[in-house]
Amino acid sequence: MISRTPRATLALLAALHTATAAPAARAQAAPNLAPQAAEHATGSAPARGATALAARIDAILARPALRRADWGIEVRDAQTGRVLYQRSADRLFIPASNLKLLVTSTAAHRLGADYRYRTTLYGTGALRGGVLEGDLVLYGRGDPLISDRGGRRRTAVWEELADSLLARGIHRVTGGVVADDSYFEAEHLRPDWEAYDLRWWYAAPVGALGFNDNSVQVQIAPGAVGERARVSWQPESGYVEVENRTVTVGSGRPRTADLERVPGTHRIRAYGQVPAGSGTDVEYFAVASGADYAGTTFRETLERKGISLGRADVRVVSDPARSPVSGATPLASHLSDPLPKVIAPILLNSQNWIAETLLKTVGRETRGEGSWDAGLAAEREFLTQVVGIDSSDFRLRDGSGLSAGNLVTPRAFVKLLAYVNRAPEMAIVRASLPVAGREGSLRSRFTDLPGRVMAKTGYIGNVDSLSGFVTTDEGRTVIFSIIANKSGQPSARMKAGIDDVVRAIASTPAS
Repeated sequence: MISRTPRATLALLAALHTATAAPAARAQAAPNLAPQAAEHATGSAPARGATALAARIDAILARPALRRADWGIEVRDAQTGRVLYQRSADRLFIPASNLKLLVTSTAAHRLGADYRYRTTLYGTGALRGGVLEGDLVLYGRGDPLISDRGGRRRTAVWEELADSLLARGIHRVTGGVVADDSYFEAEHLRPDWEAYDLRWWYAAPVGALGFNDNSVQVQIAPGAVGERARVSWQPESGYVEVENRTVTVGSGRPRTADLERVPGTHRIRAYGQVPAGSGTDVEYFAVASGADYAGTTFRETLERKGISLGRADVRVVSDPARSPVSGATPLASHLSDPLPKVIAPILLNSQNWIAETLLKTVGRETRGEGSWDAGLAAEREFLTQVVGIDSSDFRLRDGSGLSAGNLVTPRAFVKLLAYVNRAPEMAIVRASLPVAGREGSLRSRFTDLPGRVMAKTGYIGNVDSLSGFVTTDEGRTVIFSIIANKSGQPSARMKAGIDDVVRAIASTPAS
């Protein structure tokens, strides 16, 4: 295993796109308030079941490993609206990847299940006798699915566009490929994402044109003792060069192998030691420019298809004022899979980069600007005006939960989930939630409650969260949000505590 901070260790799970990571929590969360078995909105006395539930949850959170954390919890009966338990539910907490519930719900409401991305290929010159006299402009509008996701070939979209050119009789281009990224803003990274995180797929640059989650798969396996480790990478592209400075050491020695970007280049440097006899480590390393990466791999696909180009280098355009699309001729287009295919990896497997791309898409489609600011403004409007959440119940910095500047109350999550539970357009969100013992990030959790917990997981350093639905032993649906900040404990220990709270909810009778 590559040695790194706890949050970055999660990148080891990237082969399944199932991890999330973020800076260590600098929690501004409030200290614990006294827990309470909450009364019904009418002011009636709490039911015996709620009182029993409060006693069970309080006992769990009083365990030595859990009691120092700041806990925010709200539990509400989905049918009656009765609040069954609260602890600091109105205080702001760092939510980690529970934040993805916000962007996916906003997108489901604002864009609709039939929404698709369009990527278009334009020609800037005349077409004469199979020759395009000018450039090919690859114009992106944010499609995050141009990859091998869903079992397709990684370059399937590029091959589709190239085949469309061949069908038009185009075999030669006098110019080159222009990768036009101007549909979204030129800011590709949030300023409060930590520098180390920017190496990895979960903090890849977010633009209107990307490829393969804007990351490169790097595999590191031991070689002969004293020799370099065996390093390989996919996809094989001239965009990326990997410099191997690793060494294979004796069995049982510490594994210190890591990756870094050589400043000012597209070169990835592998360094450190790999013990003999250890397994293959798979990492997903973020590229420096998603548009350049996309344009290069597209150009290479054209060449494999027999389409020659007059210029080898790829020109990247990020400024709308410099986009060559105006006046150019559309030659081919690709439509992505519909929105449910975008939301699924965000919720099921906590894919950060797709969440951030979707946030910018919402901004562009609703406010005419593909930016974080526009996307977050649309999110705030949806949460306050449609769901009815008080604006003081959240502070937003991104779409994925990668920033520790995100703050949300458990009360807000429960109110949002109540809306998700009843609104018809939220069906695509409900269908994409991880399911206990079955799929997504809950596949290996709650194996004793298979199919009965549907919830979004979340983790960053010193933060663990889980928000969603649980079906009780009596068959009732209960909505919950559980967030722990400043735990100072291993995440596995905190998750075990959270899971026990959910089990308590599932087994406590209503009265």
